[in-house]
Amino acid sequence: MFMATATLVAARENEAAKLESAVVTDIVWAAAMPDDDLEHVHAKTTSGRIELTFFHRTTSLDGALSAAAEICRRALNSSPTLAQWRIAVTPQLPDAMPGSGTVLA
Repeated sequence: MFMATATLVAARENEAAKLESAVVTDIVWAAAMPDDDLEHVHAKTTSGRIELTFFHRTTSLDGALSAAAEICRRALNSSPTLAQWRIAVTPQLPDAMPGSGTVLA
């Protein structure tokens, strides 16, 4: 299993209301496709910022990062709730393991 993190931010300050983590998680799951091999997602929300952590059953780290990026794009493009949000930090390895190479969760 591979883990990737991503950050979404409100595109405009007046759209930066805090979203409930459960709502964001539901939106992400709705955007996920079977080929994304998403096993679990965690969302932490603050005003104007959403931190996402994805856990994938892909066969490679690159596959997990790519799937996480696609899920983020689909969620932003398909959800009216996230219409005024954008990807600020594209899916990457978690900060807790800089330079560690492959991250198995």
